[in-house]
Amino acid sequence: MTTRSFTSSPAAVRLRRLAGFSLLASAATLNLISAPAGAQTSPVPQVAMNTPQSLTGKIVPGMSRLELPFVLGEASSLALDVIVPVDGASLSLVAPDGSIAAASGGAGVRFHPGSALPQPAPGGVFEIGALAAPANGQWKLVLDFPAPNYSTVVIATLRAVSRLQAGIAIERTTLLVGEDVSIGMLLTDNGQPKLGLAPQISVTPVNQQPLATAVPALDNGSGPDGLANDGLYSIDHLFSQAGAYDIRGTATLPTAQGPVQRAASLRVNVIEPSLTNANVTLSNLLGSGACVNGLQVAVSFSAQQDRPFASLIQLAGSNGKTIDSRAAFSSSAGAAATQAVFSARDIKDKIGVDGPYQVSAITVLDVGGDEFTQAFRRNDAGSFTVPLSNLCAQPIEFPGSLSVTPVLKAGFIGSLDISIPVKVTVSGFYQISYKVFGAGGEDLGLINASRQLTAGVNNVLSNLATEALLKSEGPYQVVSLLVVGGGAAERKSTVGQSAAISRWQFYPKISGDLNGDDSVDALDNALMTQFRNTAALIPGDRRDLNKDGVVNLLDARALQKLACKKPACPVNP
Repeated sequence: MTTRSFTSSPAAVRLRRLAGFSLLASAATLNLISAPAGAQTSPVPQVAMNTPQSLTGKIVPGMSRLELPFVLGEASSLALDVIVPVDGASLSLVAPDGSIAAASGGAGVRFHPGSALPQPAPGGVFEIGALAAPANGQWKLVLDFPAPNYSTVVIATLRAVSRLQAGIAIERTTLLVGEDVSIGMLLTDNGQPKLGLAPQISVTPVNQQPLATAVPALDNGSGPDGLANDGLYSIDHLFSQAGAYDIRGTATLPTAQGPVQRAASLRVNVIEPSLTNANVTLSNLLGSGACVNGLQVAVSFSAQQDRPFASLIQLAGSNGKTIDSRAAFSSSAGAAATQAVFSARDIKDKIGVDGPYQVSAITVLDVGGDEFTQAFRRNDAGSFTVPLSNLCAQPIEFPGSLSVTPVLKAGFIGSLDISIPVKVTVSGFYQISYKVFGAGGEDLGLINASRQLTAGVNNVLSNLATEALLKSEGPYQVVSLLVVGGGAAERKSTVGQSAAISRWQFYPKISGDLNGDDSVDALDNALMTQFRNTAALIPGDRRDLNKDGVVNLLDARALQKLACKKPACPVNP
């Protein structure tokens, strides 16, 4: 093996790591799980699943054996790489029942010597290929070697794969003092939520004694848990002091082989906010006639220094729909303020239900540094209780939903009646137009429905009758509504759609002309063949030529009788 090909291989990467160890390297900064005989040992670790995990052990002068124990639970496979910086070492992997699952020199075990490096190093890397379905319980990696006269460190990298997975879920890893956050532990089985469990989540300052015991996490959709039965078990936690915190979740999962443990952890950093003493004021902005023209959220702060900021204030309805308001502002002389105004028009158009409307989040970023940092965060900052009827009416509004009604002709659909509710405050003539598209994006035309409207709600009715419907599947989309009049104009990009009407249900221009080319021929027969033994649509189906309720061979024969050449095709009476 050449030096070039060796150093570019995966094994070479591990050997370069080996070469990077000093023979006198201290293991003080490593997570040691094994120690010389007589020394105090750490608890046997549970191996994390679906992510590489390193186990380390220190070798001291005169030592000739090192054992690295670890616990597996419900793993589908296990592979290891073991860096041993001592010449002459041998390896054994001992299963929970005491049998040898792998050993140096055996099948599935390769050794990459450090002497093959451009700068030779002692020892080498043992590579144990994936073991399928390793048993649950405590395993042991045993290394025997000639006693060295120096101290060094062994590193074993384990890659265990399992369908049972666990993880910590949190909105951000940098939080603010005083912030109340939802923390979740996600538990899945082959990607599907694992339900009916009782995980525990603890939040502990790094390098300090725990402030509280673990808290039961729930997946019931209430409190901090946003959605029931999604496999995300949640708790609520208030961070009252700055510092780094370790979040750890543990759970016991039942399996056919017995219960197994899963753990997940995450470190977060909690910082002091640069904006403090927040005061939130909610106000109804009144229009003429005492109606509510808008909802105002005003926030004032104390600021540590003069800085530019950006805010996002979110208003949410009981239906889950939201409106976001963004603003830029600066602090000066120790004070800062921002606000959001949610107009009556936006509340009607974007939320569309009666209050209460919740100020679901106020977030402020400090944008004056090299990186954006969070300066303030508050969830559920108050609510407005206002019914839609109390919101000021706009000159032109679009209340309710459109309706699309088929108009029958000789047992088929002949055209579509489209009714759109339009509310105006001033009676008069209004220019109204909109576009209609088929499900495949076909342009079915521009509809002009200009009408004399009276103050209040008017149902603007128009009829769509076009040969294009014979070639376009529903549902049919109504878009780009424009209403102009009464000194005002209003647009709505998406108005609504019809039911899933099929093109086969429309009254045929020529019986048997299924592809719309004004003739009945082999092309139409090919189309008919695609739908053999299909129930006919109601009302009417152009493919059911004999009207017996089924599209079948009889219709194909009837189609052949209608076949003709342009332009002498029989036209429906």
